[in-house]
Amino acid sequence: MTERPLPRTADVVIVGGGILGLSVAWHLARTGTVRVVVIERQSLASQASSRAAALLTLGRADARFTRLVQRTFVAIEELGTILGTPLPLHRYGSLSVTTTAEGRRGLQALVDGATRAGVSFETLGAADARRLVPWLAVTKDATCAFCPDDAFIDPYLLASAYGTAARRAGATIVSGTAVTGLSVASGGVSGVSTTAGTIAAPAVVIAAGAWSNVVAAAAGASVPMAPVRSQYWITMPDGRFPRQHPSVLLPDARTYTRPELGALLFGIREANSVSLDPRHLPDDASGYAFTDDPDGTASLEEGLPALRRYLPALDDVGIRAYLTGFSTYTPDGLPAFGAAAGVSGLMFAGGCSGAGIAISGGVGLALAELALGRAPSLAIDPFRCDRFGAVDPFDPAFRARCAAARSNKRTG
Repeated sequence: MTERPLPRTADVVIVGGGILGLSVAWHLARTGTVRVVVIERQSLASQASSRAAALLTLGRADARFTRLVQRTFVAIEELGTILGTPLPLHRYGSLSVTTTAEGRRGLQALVDGATRAGVSFETLGAADARRLVPWLAVTKDATCAFCPDDAFIDPYLLASAYGTAARRAGATIVSGTAVTGLSVASGGVSGVSTTAGTIAAPAVVIAAGAWSNVVAAAAGASVPMAPVRSQYWITMPDGRFPRQHPSVLLPDARTYTRPELGALLFGIREANSVSLDPRHLPDDASGYAFTDDPDGTASLEEGLPALRRYLPALDDVGIRAYLTGFSTYTPDGLPAFGAAAGVSGLMFAGGCSGAGIAISGGVGLALAELALGRAPSLAIDPFRCDRFGAVDPFDPAFRARCAAARSNKRTG
């Protein structure tokens, strides 16, 4: 992606060139009414965005959450038209399977929420579930719900598409440049300082992922989220794993799976998720190894007994890869984005609680509308950044609440 020199003024500066920042940039730039600058200290979409499992699941207990995901599907179609090539969207659906009372209550809540947003689910018997997913061991007493519209996508390709479309629409995108401070005057943001100079701007969107609160602290602001370890494994290719079959959500095993080029990708949410102090994160998290269980062995061993009930092939199929990184979670597991409390013109795009790729289109649209002073066309009140009141995002107790939200997550 060709980049331009850093301008000295802008209407909106976006800190962070991951999938959310680039989505906001495209939604703003396409209006043709504002000068947009994106600043990324690494290469674009090289941190959490490119390492995501990137499930696009519509089943959410709150229909307003589902509508954020629906907007991403619309954005994917629009980007394909703009760029002249459809994005490779793997729309094989998703299958949720549970055998517990708690799991059935949770699954019904997701189905009800999605139904309110116009999404259809099909209730399947065990035999039909096995026909959809040949490797799945499912008992007759299992409750199975199939959503045919769910999908997954290559997150780097989607982020790159947002960025390319934003640049074509006139956005300036600068990588290899770090934001070193925020300027605040008369209670409002007035610009940013970077390693390449300063930019005056009346609006700033912080989309810096796990580092967002470090950036925000310069303006005396915060967003109620903390970086939490996310991790998944990829098996060796095996004939039991079709290249095209639904993603599988297993709430009883705290696991999700999706096909991966003839192999199987699966993520396990461990009982005690690990949160980190964002002030102590390296500038570049690619290749970062956690000191606690650096290769994921302990987490895998913890999750295997429950997962084997559904995936007995794990007894004899090898593991090809292990990937780990940071997701930003809030205490209630819902996203946190929008206006910052106490600093006018400052906004956040983040806190997506493992759904950043899925809701990137909705978040991008909502933040663009806020930055333009327009009423949001999507209902975003449940995701307000101030809904927890004043929080210290660096406090270990607060971070533990965010980590618990990941451990308790049962959706895609």
